[in-house]
Amino acid sequence: MPRRRIVLLSVLVIVAGLGAAAFLVPLSAFRGPLEAAASRALNRDVQIAGPLHLAVYPQFGISLKNVSIANVKGGREPQMISVGKIVVGAELVPLLTGQLRVTKVVLKQPVIHLEIGTDGVGNWQSVEQQGELSAPDGASLALERIKIEDGTITYFDARSGKNDTLSAVSVSLTTKNIGADDRPLDLEGTMNFRSVPVKFDAKIDNLNAFLKGRPGNTGFGINSDLFTASFIGTLQAPGSLTGNLSLDTQSLRKLADWGGQPLPPGNGFGAATIKAAMSAKDGVLTLSKAAIALDGMKLNGDVTIDTKASVPALRGTLAIDNLNVVPYLTPGTSKDLTKVETTANLDTPLAFERLKGIDADLSLTIGALALPEIKLDKVALTAALHGGVLKAEFSNITAYGGTGKGTATVDANGPAPVFHNVVSMSGVKTELLLAQMAVGPQVRASGSVHLDLTSRGNSEAQIISGLAGRVSVNFGAGTISGVDLGAVARLLQSAANLLGGALGASANTQFSSLTASFTVQNGVASTNDFRLTGSAIAMTGAGTVNLTNHQIDFHLEPTAKVGVAGVHLAQFGIPFYVRGNWSNPSYEPDPSGLAKGVVGTVSGTATQILNVPGSALKSLLGGN
Repeated sequence: MPRRRIVLLSVLVIVAGLGAAAFLVPLSAFRGPLEAAASRALNRDVQIAGPLHLAVYPQFGISLKNVSIANVKGGREPQMISVGKIVVGAELVPLLTGQLRVTKVVLKQPVIHLEIGTDGVGNWQSVEQQGELSAPDGASLALERIKIEDGTITYFDARSGKNDTLSAVSVSLTTKNIGADDRPLDLEGTMNFRSVPVKFDAKIDNLNAFLKGRPGNTGFGINSDLFTASFIGTLQAPGSLTGNLSLDTQSLRKLADWGGQPLPPGNGFGAATIKAAMSAKDGVLTLSKAAIALDGMKLNGDVTIDTKASVPALRGTLAIDNLNVVPYLTPGTSKDLTKVETTANLDTPLAFERLKGIDADLSLTIGALALPEIKLDKVALTAALHGGVLKAEFSNITAYGGTGKGTATVDANGPAPVFHNVVSMSGVKTELLLAQMAVGPQVRASGSVHLDLTSRGNSEAQIISGLAGRVSVNFGAGTISGVDLGAVARLLQSAANLLGGALGASANTQFSSLTASFTVQNGVASTNDFRLTGSAIAMTGAGTVNLTNHQIDFHLEPTAKVGVAGVHLAQFGIPFYVRGNWSNPSYEPDPSGLAKGVVGTVSGTATQILNVPGSALKSLLGGN
């Protein structure tokens, strides 16, 4: 017989055998035993409401319709699993002899409801199971593969009321019985969660232990356009993990929103990488020995996040190499911007209301800290944020060449946030401090600064104009560049002598000490105890510095310690004003003080001095 005919005949025999099996094998006889065995194994009521048919493709076996597994008593949904069609793969030869040996189960478009009760027990745990999985007479349930096609999985936690839905779930589960208790599970698949397609895979070393709520070694990986993550450790149902986590995302803000914990609108929280030892239980996530890269910063330490509360709670100890607060305070609409510059418009509202979006207790060591108009080299602090009130205690501040400590409080609960800052620093180098203030004459000295200031406002302009409190400075030997106050103060014999050296880039005032205390009100600092002492001149004064419009108005009264050649004055000084913008002030004589000083001190030479024309004197001592 030709080979082609032999092959054709063989196929016909097989087809005929399969067709005969559909009539010879009493499939309905398996309904009761299957329901009983499954119900006994799961300790749940299992029903096969539809007909049973022989299936040839894609898996040889039988198909069941309208299959359901009851939920636990008191469950949110009456059925834990409802499936329109199940294909049960079976070995062919045993099936033809009336034996059912199941090898694979395919669930088509199932709806699976996973729940955690108020007692913390998941409805998938067989906590009341009385015996091991057993098969009915004539059937073997040595199941090795389960496949879910286009399923829907819902999740509900009765403790928190949280619920989620997974759609388009396609999963392949493979397991083998390799011992009395060991039953490893391999899982891989795809799904959609909140409109984001996700690919995942997982391994559990002991499925039986997992189903009974006992710990088991596990590992999983998740990949999507939004993030990638992997975990290797121990899993204990429900939702309890301990192990090592690795996560990489292009937007931590988008990831938090996708995960159901949206951040307040604003800038920052963009690209992030996290590697840490992780534990998670009952909505509390702990990262230990974490190495975190976020928005160009590097963070190391331990962090705990409690997501159960109405306001997420953050606790931990972190070391941060640098922190620029400006982008996070700058108004934004859920963007990942991290290079936002300080706005030129000081009236732009700052986003302090975001302090109400989280509670925190943190201990921080920051290598460099940038605040609006302030840059600190190093800071160690503890911060407590509760109910929109931030209280920070700075145990160590390094900035502007000096060191110090202080406290800061921000209350964001009112219509405008309220601020209170107390800072004491020593060894401050004034040229570093004043350089960022665009002040014209620069003071070069080293000393101490103490401030105790309060304010309120929604913008930088409002905060500055609302400043109130006290500021005191005490500096040692140094110079004031751009002006020689001694030359300005001395009565010289000609205008040429004065104009040649009193002002300009090469002019400077040397002093041995400079002290002052200021009272601040509505953004204006006032002093009446300004004192500058040098080898050639002593000077006292009073005046104001307007921090809002950068205007200065000082009245200085100098006393010369060294006489001027050609003028017979042992002690002589001319009072004068320093006025205008602090980046380019003018120096004007006090006429009343000049007349009084001349008449009272320079007997016999007063006429000679007062004969100097007023315009010449003004040009000599006034103007820029």
